[in-house]
Amino acid sequence: MKGKSVSAAHDAAFKGFMTNIDSARDFFEIHLPEHIKSLCDFNTLALTNSSFIDKQLRSRLSDILYSVQTTRGQGYLYLLVEHQSTPDKLMAGRLIHYAFLAMNQHMQQGNTTLPLVVPVLFYHGGCSPYPHSLLWTDCFPLAEIANQLYTQPFPLVDITVIDDNELVNHRKVAVMELAMKHKYLRDEFQRVLPLLAQALNKHYNSDNDVVTILNYLFIALDATNFEEVVQTLEEQTEQHRETVMSIAQRLQNKGRQEGIQQGIQQGKEEGIQQGIQQGREEGRTEAMTTMAAQLLKNGVSPEIIMKSTGLSRDVLTSLQ
Repeated sequence: MKGKSVSAAHDAAFKGFMTNIDSARDFFEIHLPEHIKSLCDFNTLALTNSSFIDKQLRSRLSDILYSVQTTRGQGYLYLLVEHQSTPDKLMAGRLIHYAFLAMNQHMQQGNTTLPLVVPVLFYHGGCSPYPHSLLWTDCFPLAEIANQLYTQPFPLVDITVIDDNELVNHRKVAVMELAMKHKYLRDEFQRVLPLLAQALNKHYNSDNDVVTILNYLFIALDATNFEEVVQTLEEQTEQHRETVMSIAQRLQNKGRQEGIQQGIQQGKEEGIQQGIQQGREEGRTEAMTTMAAQLLKNGVSPEIIMKSTGLSRDVLTSLQ
């Protein structure tokens, strides 16, 4: 109990001083590195909401977040202060986590550029000096690799600039990359289809892969182009021919024939066209649902699937 009461006393004293703007201004003017301090217009220093801190941690963290305008025109710096009486070798990782949360909060307020967030650790423990690194990449077992990874541009896979003849040799992902690069096919239609068939004929892909890519093309293409895709893949693929025929019939014929029948019963040409469109929309929904079910099976989060497909959470729940 005594330990908890002492910790609470630390928190109360620290927050008592640091929530006073005049005290905070003195703290930063004394302790911030010069290159950071020179960016700050301390006349604009203000406390801001730090409610993004995880609720389970909030009771034992004394996080205080400040905003301050920069001396270089429009823009904001955030100063995040955490006090610690017990050394924590992963503290730098926690601080960068809070910094990213503060950035996210800033963006959710309608801002369009990321702010600089400066994490500051105030330490008053029994072990002196502070024994752990405050470079957050040192929290990783492979610290040198982590430092390189997070201080250089991230890896980029830009399929728009990779030659198709190279993409076709990308084993299991070749079909996906070719289809997504040429999702509209346009003038390249006749050239790309044989490449899709060539990739499938390398026998890296499962029938599930074929279903996924046909669902995607059915959604992305108009009816005429999709029919040509199906016909070409039927003629030029070996192992997956039956799968191509099966998925094509399920996506097209069922919805379209039902739509035509509905239009005929209405006795109007526009009814036929409306029915065809309705059937195609039903087919698109079915394709989306099939794709979502496959993504769920592969462990993709529901939030990403909802954003990608437009399906509701209730629909995804029914698929699980």
